[in-house]
Amino acid sequence: MKNLEGFLNLKISQISNYKSEKVVLFRSFYDEIPNDKLKEIFSILHCSMNELFSYINHKNSPGRGGHCNAHESRLLIELIDFIRVLQASLEDDYNFEIAEEYKDVLDISRTFLSGSGGSPIPEDFKIITLIEGKPAFTLIDSTVVNMPASNNSVKLKQIGEGSYARVFKYKDPYYGIQFVIKRAKDSLRVDELERFKNEFNDLMALDSPFIIKAFLYNDEKNEYIMEFADETLGEYILRNNNTLSFDKRRAIIIQMLNAFEYIHEKKYLHRDISYYNILVKHFDDGSSIIKVSDFGLVKRPESTLTRQGTEVKGAINDYSDLTLVGFENYEIKHETYALTKVIYFMLTGRQSDYHREKNIKLKEFVLKGISSNKNERYKNVEEIKRELIVEVFPSLRSKSQVS
Repeated sequence: MKNLEGFLNLKISQISNYKSEKVVLFRSFYDEIPNDKLKEIFSILHCSMNELFSYINHKNSPGRGGHCNAHESRLLIELIDFIRVLQASLEDDYNFEIAEEYKDVLDISRTFLSGSGGSPIPEDFKIITLIEGKPAFTLIDSTVVNMPASNNSVKLKQIGEGSYARVFKYKDPYYGIQFVIKRAKDSLRVDELERFKNEFNDLMALDSPFIIKAFLYNDEKNEYIMEFADETLGEYILRNNNTLSFDKRRAIIIQMLNAFEYIHEKKYLHRDISYYNILVKHFDDGSSIIKVSDFGLVKRPESTLTRQGTEVKGAINDYSDLTLVGFENYEIKHETYALTKVIYFMLTGRQSDYHREKNIKLKEFVLKGISSNKNERYKNVEEIKRELIVEVFPSLRSKSQVS
């Protein structure tokens, strides 16, 4: 588009009447958008959709339907049309997509909304789950991937972001399957970029079915291609917690422990174990497999990248003794601490309330693993596995439930 800035200025003016003081709550979701005007547009649209969807939820009684007033109906029609025009107009400059859950709502809403007299909400229209913790709009990137026949440009969809890198997925046109690209941020320091490259080297060196595989590093773009997994452990457990069988929980726990037993045998410490750095890959036959990922904070014996006084990092590295001794002094009993927390989550779907656990064997297992006295914790994965197999798992199976 020749006059992109003029077009975006026009679009901001067109939605100025939607702008509310709550827009500020959504701006941080779009910090990575390179154009400030588009960043503001996405923030306003996200805020407006949430307010209108919240209103529709209030007016809707699933199974009986409801009525959306005329003013709100017109606002939502205008918003839907605005998004469609914006998406078509920016296809060459800032190609973007709408989160699937909102895209479906917008598509369905357009079929029953009326510009006058209000709109009857269909009886089968479900309560809308509001997107409040992530962006509703993401830019679709593209890259050239080297393949046996030729170089092909593929579209990337961002699926994650951390302190060091952004993560995208794409469908490879040659192999017909999905892969992931992890791309380092331009703002990384020299030592951070070295750590990023070391993460790739570690993944290439480690060979386990329970560790995510890396395939190719692009030095020009500082990105690498990885195996695709369907979702994080956190997403998988929370989505299936009410229906997941004990046997399935047991199987994926053993897979995870096998992965970390292997990692520790190679003299690595992961240092960033969490519900979201462990992934789950699903197969057509109904089976699932654990894939440990995110080796960016890994501690290796020969490493010189961990400086004295390094800030404690990692999603669940929240124990006081590590804060006192420093992240550079992370050791195996810090690793087993984090593993204990993840195992409890895998068994119960809960991330806390350990002292209220009614299953005595499970409670004893967890309280030992996360003891404030580091010397009381499990000294290795083998000890964790033995305690689970001999004591905890039989007690859970015999009672057929976890409290």
